[in-house]
Amino acid sequence: MRIKLLIASALLIPVFIAGCLLSGTIVLPPIELEGFGSISNSMQTKQVNLSDLSSDYDDNKDKLKSVDAVTIVGDVVNNGTLETGMDIYLSDEVLTDPDDVEDPAHATLIFVSPTIPAGDTLTLHWADGMDFMRNFNVLFDQIKGDGEFYLYGIPRNSISISYDLEIVITITVGS
Repeated sequence: MRIKLLIASALLIPVFIAGCLLSGTIVLPPIELEGFGSISNSMQTKQVNLSDLSSDYDDNKDKLKSVDAVTIVGDVVNNGTLETGMDIYLSDEVLTDPDDVEDPAHATLIFVSPTIPAGDTLTLHWADGMDFMRNFNVLFDQIKGDGEFYLYGIPRNSISISYDLEIVITITVGS
């Protein structure tokens, strides 16, 4: 029995080592959202092309095994006199009307900021940002697809807020 266990272990160890050597984790350069929400009463738009953002993504998108984590980190500043927040949506479409962005037929909500008191700043760390992310499956599909999409920020209460945020994506690739 002991010999069979040793033989099985000896056969599995090279498979395990080969799997580890042939795959790796990559943290993509962050998607900058600096300035999102800095204009009151206005929708913000950011076009994202992960291939332009990272040669690692471009070189490995056909070997993508998994999207391990997506989070938002940075600061959200409420420059107004009332409490507020901002929602971020993702879409393949170019949209110009906030009503279209908020329509699930056109875009998907991926981030809901907590309410920020007037004149206050909220700092989101790695784990904090993950708590406010929504609809990971849609974001994962975009990353696993062509990596091209639009982000739309819509302030709540039409108040002036500014974001100095980054979306951080971690992927695993292998052959």
